[in-house]
Amino acid sequence: MSASSVATATATARAKRPGVFLGRSAAAAARADTLPDAREDRSQARTIWDGFASHRPALVSLVVMCTLTLACIVLPWVLPWQATETDFQVLAATPPSTAHWLGTDAIGRDVLARLMSAGRISLLIGLSVALISAGVGATIGVVQGFYGGRLDTALGWLVSMLMTIPSLPLLIAMSSVVNSDGGRASQILNALPPQWRIILIMSILGWMAISRVVRSQVVSLRRREFVEASVALGASDRRVMIAHILPNTISILAVFTTLAVATAILGESTLSFLGIGVPPPAASWGNMLIDARDVFTVTRYWWLIWFPAGLILVSILCVNFIGDGLRDAFDPTTTRGR
Repeated sequence: MSASSVATATATARAKRPGVFLGRSAAAAARADTLPDAREDRSQARTIWDGFASHRPALVSLVVMCTLTLACIVLPWVLPWQATETDFQVLAATPPSTAHWLGTDAIGRDVLARLMSAGRISLLIGLSVALISAGVGATIGVVQGFYGGRLDTALGWLVSMLMTIPSLPLLIAMSSVVNSDGGRASQILNALPPQWRIILIMSILGWMAISRVVRSQVVSLRRREFVEASVALGASDRRVMIAHILPNTISILAVFTTLAVATAILGESTLSFLGIGVPPPAASWGNMLIDARDVFTVTRYWWLIWFPAGLILVSILCVNFIGDGLRDAFDPTTTRGR
């Protein structure tokens, strides 16, 4: 048999057995087409986490905040000194030592124990105010943006009027009214713990910015195809707002809620520094700075000032970096790979 005949016979045999030669390539290509793309298979949560983790300052800040929060929860139970306990062998402000790692205050209380106990209150106030403000602001913003018309106009005027009032004088005035002895409202509010009074006051004034941002987002969403399709299928307004519109505002809501934590921590510190926040003997980072009004204390007893001020600074910076990381994670147009 000639070489050409052998080649022809071999080609004919291959053509008759596609599963062995030609069919293997086709089957492999078919299987490759049916395999899910690795990027498409990743969940949305994993994609968001990867975007957040690519923001190095945000990731470091998250670790620092988790460590600080855990320390504030655990350390008051394991430290040898309680926040309100006085060392009668000292009874004075002493610098850091082996007995008191961060020193003692003017009446011999351990500064480290007070810082950790104060962190519980300050972080509780910051997180609670942010969550309440986000809930109220998101509700009003969604309703305002979805219905529009006169309701939108009325709520818009209310938000604009409240935002024109300087927040600090209004906080001071409301705190003075709440902490006063006269009046039925003050008697009812005085039954609450001091930190919850601060949370209530700051939540009343903290929802406007979130409401305005959510409202602008809802206005752009309510004419989208998926919303109109849901309305055409007979979904109620409540279902459209909760199931279709609100989830699409989570990105901007998460960023502004995170930043509201820092604002609330700073606001509580300001009120407590002015003497109308969390009252002694309960400790907060703000009322631990009351002695900073005296220049002599700032220069001579530095550990009473710089440790609580440092924790306030670190927590606010970390929360702001976390907010930046969340913004980049939820925004698909942000450049990755920091």
